[in-house]
Amino acid sequence: MLNARRRLAGLALAAACLTATPALCADAPAPNAHGLELSRHLFAEMHMDRRMDGMMKNMMPAMVAQMRKANPAITDEQAQILGEAVTEASQGLMAKVTDQMIPLYASTFTEKELQDLVAFYDGPSGQAMLAKMPILMAKVTPVMAELMPGMTADVHRRVCAKIDCSKMAAPPAPKS
Repeated sequence: MLNARRRLAGLALAAACLTATPALCADAPAPNAHGLELSRHLFAEMHMDRRMDGMMKNMMPAMVAQMRKANPAITDEQAQILGEAVTEASQGLMAKVTDQMIPLYASTFTEKELQDLVAFYDGPSGQAMLAKMPILMAKVTPVMAELMPGMTADVHRRVCAKIDCSKMAAPPAPKS
């Protein structure tokens, strides 16, 4: 059943890529030095490292709940160890992701757009947004967790209307 869900997620991702606007799919120009500098500055102003850490901390209770649902025998100690391992691994991953995201930002946004973004995040409204984002994400996470089973079922229904899914297990019905 998990493999079927992964395949459906992959199909959903492929569908998203196929429906993206041509401008988003086109090869972006190589970033220039000033664009890279602005992107680094933007990431610093956005406190990207702290935001990623906060995102992982917000996601951890849902991840532990998923693990416990799949394996109810997980002890509190094991859940804590697993949570710590995920947090440590994600910190290493986030540094690598950031290193790869900076050139993507520099090649996607114009220098003017990057300057405007830096100015926004450097200003009081941008800083307020960043400060309040963890609070907002803590409110959004349960909403998304509630809505995802319905979306998964909807994707499954839509895909199976177009291909033979008889050998794939259906996702659980969403809770009403």
